[in-house]
Amino acid sequence: MQTERALSFLNVSAVELSRCSLAELGEAVDAFLQGHCSEADSHWALLRQELRGRLGERGQGHMALGQINTTPGDLKGNAQKIMRYIDTAEQLNLDLIAFPELALMGYPPRDVIIRHPFLVRENLKWLKAIAERTGKTWALVGFVEPRLEKDDLAKGDQTRVGKDYFNAMAVLGDGKIQGIVRKCLLPTYSEFEDYRQFEFSPQSGMNDGDTMTSADGGFGEAAEPGRLTRINGHAYGLSICEDMWNDATFFDNPLYEKDPIAELAALGPEALINISASPTRSRKEQIRHNLCRHLTGKYQMPYIYVNQVGTVDEVSFDGTSRVYDADGELIARAKAFEEQFLIVNPLTREGVIYPLPVGLEQTLTAHKVFNAYDTSDLGRTYQCLVQGIRDYFRKTGFQKAVIGLSGGLDSSVTVVLLADALGPQNVLGISMPSDITPGENRTDAQVLADNLGIQLVEVPIGAVTDAFSAGIGAIRTSVESHWGQTDPRSNAMDNVQAIARATILRQLGNEFWALPIATSDKSEFYLGYATVNGDMSGALAPIGDLPKTKVRALARWLNEHRPDNVKTPRGVLPERVIAKPSGADLKTDPVTGKLITAEEDLMPYEFADEIIWRIEALRQSLDEMLVVPFQYEENYVVSHAQKSEWLHKFFDRMPKAVFKWFIAPPILIVEGNGSIAKSDYHHPIVANRIAWSGHTEVEIDLTLDALLETAAPDDLTPAP
Repeated sequence: MQTERALSFLNVSAVELSRCSLAELGEAVDAFLQGHCSEADSHWALLRQELRGRLGERGQGHMALGQINTTPGDLKGNAQKIMRYIDTAEQLNLDLIAFPELALMGYPPRDVIIRHPFLVRENLKWLKAIAERTGKTWALVGFVEPRLEKDDLAKGDQTRVGKDYFNAMAVLGDGKIQGIVRKCLLPTYSEFEDYRQFEFSPQSGMNDGDTMTSADGGFGEAAEPGRLTRINGHAYGLSICEDMWNDATFFDNPLYEKDPIAELAALGPEALINISASPTRSRKEQIRHNLCRHLTGKYQMPYIYVNQVGTVDEVSFDGTSRVYDADGELIARAKAFEEQFLIVNPLTREGVIYPLPVGLEQTLTAHKVFNAYDTSDLGRTYQCLVQGIRDYFRKTGFQKAVIGLSGGLDSSVTVVLLADALGPQNVLGISMPSDITPGENRTDAQVLADNLGIQLVEVPIGAVTDAFSAGIGAIRTSVESHWGQTDPRSNAMDNVQAIARATILRQLGNEFWALPIATSDKSEFYLGYATVNGDMSGALAPIGDLPKTKVRALARWLNEHRPDNVKTPRGVLPERVIAKPSGADLKTDPVTGKLITAEEDLMPYEFADEIIWRIEALRQSLDEMLVVPFQYEENYVVSHAQKSEWLHKFFDRMPKAVFKWFIAPPILIVEGNGSIAKSDYHHPIVANRIAWSGHTEVEIDLTLDALLETAAPDDLTPAP
């Protein structure tokens, strides 16, 4: 439902409100929480009265899932949002409200809490202040807990081994901190780095609130086990994010020895509650849904999962908090990529199931195979990228973006995402043709800008590149006398165009307080086909985790499925933009005079993208790929020699491109198998001597034998 419809429920009589469904009333509560009306508004009083009457007295199991978007370190902003949700839940007589992992500090905090420990002390001040303002509706709030106060350490009374902090959950109610739950399992892989900042808790379940900041270095050998949490007459087993991801009957290779959910279930709770900050990636919904269903079926008790929404740098969270009943059936699910106050009752099976992004339901039973033509994940991809762009700008304090609009595929898809995320009035397109830029590209850029309603300015770069070339040419002879002739394989002079364009974007961004945007995609990053200080220059690389084939598929999807509130009467992207071969438009064929396309320079993108998928999803080597059929081979005749040539070219170019991955701006992570984003994958830049085809045993023996044969005799004489 749109906000406008939710607001309409705030402008009806008490009689009309009584006819509204719980879902409709919940939408109206969201409108209130988003600031569209105030507590003094008489319509809010009617809505509150209707909901209180509908829900009845406390003790029946009614709760709210506080799916919120937090910002790391913004303690005031996060606390205000948390308190507003708690106050609303209190006014509605709910039993409890649960927030995502580290909701008060914001997840992930990364190294900020290590370098600036005052933030942790501040987060305790805010937590205690929130606790003092709670009533009969209890709240589950994630926060950073110091393991020992500095004053205690200074006394020398206690010894601490390990990290300074716990990733913790506070149970707040009746004006105080009732209990503390600490995270047991700390993920340190992909985009997660919890063990870099936090110490694991050897104890699942809840401890008394007065144990906060006084736990010793390992709880001691005689530590009492944690317990269930009783709230308004019901017992819950509470856990934090990763603590649910280690079931030995679900995962083939569990990462940890401990299973906190099994420990909690053994205590006999009426329901399990997990507060999370679980990122969205392709195939993530499939495993998350199946795991939650598995846990409910295994332990025969309802499962409540509260997830964060929003984007922090490269990592995005989709929300979709949900509730499963004791039979494993989904009874409630919050919206995707939106904040929400969702009222549920896991004990009486009450809730509303909001839809997943378009097409995502199809992936719940999908197999792990490469399909360049798959469209089922594009709805989630679109929402993830729009949220990522919007949050990156909003949380860094910027509003405007400037982008080079060439009429090509990558920049065209990126500018649509920018316009949808920021509003067309905040996006400036710059067309920067050179002498070899086709006229149709300039036309396509203008048509797209007109369709989107963004401003497009044309800045020919011929004079800039001529001046740059002349300046370099003036010193080339002097340099050649020192280093010899320039490398004929170099694309340096072609890239002058890309560098000139990026410089113009950066300058305009500086003058108008706008962020320049990089347009390189994942295929170009892997193949080194992105230009440093050129098309990969900017403050954000929105499509840097999308392979070229997915970018093209997303372009077609955008023309058919963009939301009604941003959709133009006709397909926003000109068909010619989608259909034309991809290329950098930097050089021409000396024989034909035509621009050289990227696939002529490299290999078919559909083939290259499957190499990327096989590296990231299957961890296959060059030799393994050489003997397995590619999807590309099902549609085109490819000789073994040609396939080998393409594979070797890819693995020759990839290691030379790794340094560019580190120079690249933040890349919004979308794909589920892997990415080159710095938050996700760490590859040594100097690891450029890997033999991608491997070595045979014969080659290894010959190499080592030859080494021994050339060694000096004295070196081989055994010591007496």
